[in-house]
Amino acid sequence: MANQLAFGIRKGLLGFLLVSLGSACVTQSRHEETLDANRRLQIEYQDMEAYQGRLESRIALLEGEKALREGAPVEAGAVRPFDERLAQIKSLMEGLGAAPGDLTVLRVEGGYGVRLDDSVLFDSGSSKLKEEGQTLLLKVAEKIKERSFERIWVRGHTDSDRVVKQQTLKDFPHGNIQLSAARAMEVAVLLNSAGGISMDRLVIAGFGASDPVVANTDAEAKRKNRRVDIYIIDEKKKGE
Repeated sequence: MANQLAFGIRKGLLGFLLVSLGSACVTQSRHEETLDANRRLQIEYQDMEAYQGRLESRIALLEGEKALREGAPVEAGAVRPFDERLAQIKSLMEGLGAAPGDLTVLRVEGGYGVRLDDSVLFDSGSSKLKEEGQTLLLKVAEKIKERSFERIWVRGHTDSDRVVKQQTLKDFPHGNIQLSAARAMEVAVLLNSAGGISMDRLVIAGFGASDPVVANTDAEAKRKNRRVDIYIIDEKKKGE
């Protein structure tokens, strides 16, 4: 009888241990699944943030140009603020010493933009800033700091040609998207480290060939698409 009782106790304990171990395995498995889910959510969140930044910048550009579209119903004097703002921006950018085509001032709702041709900033297939590009960017940074601002978007862009040079592929195995992001990063870092612009005001994105200015139909069109755009969003006044 005693042996039967001892055997029953051992059997019960073994069953309890097996259940406990099984529960532990389930708990560990669920923990790993939760971690994987969190990682996926973080990646999706980062992707959504980048996409949101692209949409916000695009909306700002479209809103700034909307009032000037040919044939659009615009009340008399409605475009005057845009013209005055553009004149102010051009005045801000005077004296930068950029060659024609190297720098273009953009009209953006709620701020302004500066478009820089990639040839003044980088050698082909490189993300290393040229000396002349650094000099120009520091002048741009000084002009930016003359007015209060809320946020600066630094966006790298390429044309549609695939990366084929061996060295460029070695440096940027993911192609144009990685090259454009690296270039935007270098511009932002210079604006911060040497230009004195706080990094927490800078948003960096690389778009590769996904957001062209014009269709990539010829060499001149592709040249226009190889660029770095800097959008400066003005600081909002109280009550706005």
